[in-house]
Amino acid sequence: MVIGLTLLAALLRFWRIGHQGFWFDEANTALLVHFSPGRMLGLIPRSESTPPLYYCLAWVWARVFGYTEAPLRSLSAVAGVATVPLAYGAAAKLISTRAGTIAAALTACSPLLIWYSQEARSYALLVLFTSAALFAFAHARSSPGPRPLTAWAIASALALATHYYAVLAIVPEAVWLLALHRRRRPVQVAVAVVAACGLALIPLALSQKGTGRSNWIATVSLLRRLGEVLPQSLLGFGAPAWAVLGPVALAITALALVLLVTRSRPRERSGALVAAGIAVGGLGVNLLMIAAGVDDLITRNLLALWLPAAVVVAGGLAAGRARRLGLAFALVLCALGVTAAVGVAVDRNLERPDWRVVARLLGPRPAGAGPRAILVAHYRDLLPLSLYLPGLRFSGRAGARVSELDVVEFTSPPSAGFCWWGSACNLWPVRTQHRFDVPGFHEAWERHALQFTVIRLIASRPVRLGPREVGRAVRTTRLRNDEFLLQR
Repeated sequence: MVIGLTLLAALLRFWRIGHQGFWFDEANTALLVHFSPGRMLGLIPRSESTPPLYYCLAWVWARVFGYTEAPLRSLSAVAGVATVPLAYGAAAKLISTRAGTIAAALTACSPLLIWYSQEARSYALLVLFTSAALFAFAHARSSPGPRPLTAWAIASALALATHYYAVLAIVPEAVWLLALHRRRRPVQVAVAVVAACGLALIPLALSQKGTGRSNWIATVSLLRRLGEVLPQSLLGFGAPAWAVLGPVALAITALALVLLVTRSRPRERSGALVAAGIAVGGLGVNLLMIAAGVDDLITRNLLALWLPAAVVVAGGLAAGRARRLGLAFALVLCALGVTAAVGVAVDRNLERPDWRVVARLLGPRPAGAGPRAILVAHYRDLLPLSLYLPGLRFSGRAGARVSELDVVEFTSPPSAGFCWWGSACNLWPVRTQHRFDVPGFHEAWERHALQFTVIRLIASRPVRLGPREVGRAVRTTRLRNDEFLLQR
C-alpha cells in the first residue's frame, strides 16, 4: 500500500512540473545556481531569507539534470515523494499501521505539499527533513538508544540548515525528549548537538533579517494570516470550487478529531496527542517569536508542522472503533486533495505568473538592432523576465537612444497588498493604460497572453528615452529608474 501511495505521490508531483514558468522567488534560485559555489554562498545572505543547504543541493542537482523549470524543480519533487514513506513510518510508530497508511495517503494527496514539490525552493526539503526527524523522534521517544537519537539529530540539523522555521518542530521534539529522558546521556548529547547547529545559524539569520526581504509579511493582519493556515493546509492555494470543497474538508477534519476523542483506543489517542503536542507547541514557539519581534507567520513557514498535524487527523480517521467511517472520510479527504491539485494544474488563473509568455510576446532582438526600452509597469526587478530575455538591465537615469519601446502591463486580483501565491504572485494591481503618448513614437501593436499585455511603440529613428521622458506618458507620480529597462 505504501509503495502504491508513493507512486501516486510521484505521479501528482511530476505531472506538468515544467508547465509553469519560474516566478520571482524561484527565479532567485535559478539565478543563484548559475554562479560558482563561493559566489553563490556570498550572495545568499543578501538575496535570500533561508539557510544555504537547499541552494548547495540545487547547485549540484542543476549541473546533473539541468537549469530549466522541470529539472530544477525535480529536486523538490523527489523530496516530496520521499516524504510519503516517512509519514507512514512516523504515524505507524506513534499510533498504528492503519494511521500510518492514512497519513501517507494524506501526504501523497496534499495539494499544499504538491504545490511546493513543484517549486524550486526549500519548502519540500524542509518537509522531508522534519518528517525524517519526526520519524526518528517517534522511535527515540520509546527507545532512546544511540541509533534513533543519532538519526533524529542528523535530520534535525539538516532541517535547520534548510529553513529556520524547522525550529517550530525541532524545539517541541527536543523538549519532549528531555522531559522523558533528561538523565540519559545520549539524549543530552543529541539535543546539545542540534542546539549547537541552530545557534551557529543565528548570525546568518540576523544578517538576512536585516535585509528586510520578509518584512512585508508583518504588514498584514496576524488574524488574517492565522485564518488562512488551516484552509490552505487542507486544500492548498486557490482550490477550484472552494465554496464546495472547503467546507467538506474542514468538516472531515473536525470529525476526525471527534473520532479521535470518542472512538480511539488509549494507545492510539496517546500517540496522536504526542503529534498534537508537537504541532501546538510549534505554533506556540511561533507566537513567542512574534512577541519577540520576529513575525514571519505564513502558511509556508509553518510547513514543518504539517505532518504532525496530519498525523493527528490520521489518528482520528484510523480510530479502532470507527474503521469503516474513518476509512470513508480518509478517502473523501484524499479525493478532495487530488481534485484541488488537478484543478490548479489545469487552470492558469490559479498558477504562478508565467513570464515566459512576456518574453515570447516581446520576441528576440533582430540581428544588428540597437537596444530597446522596456517598461514593466509597477514592477521593479529584473527577475524573472531576465531569465527568459537575455541582455536585460536597468536603464539608469540617462536611458539610451532607442527606436522601440515595449510597455508590459498586467492584471492581478485585488489583494490588499497581500498575495503570495497563484497568478498574482509578486504582482501588484496596476491601472491599465492603453495609450502612451511618447514624443516620436507611435503604437505598432497591442497583444495579450494570460494576465499580461504588451504594447509596442516604435519610432522612425532612434530617440533618447529615459525614466523622465517615459514618465511623462505614464499615469504615475514618478517613474523610478528601476522600473525602466533596456535590452541590448
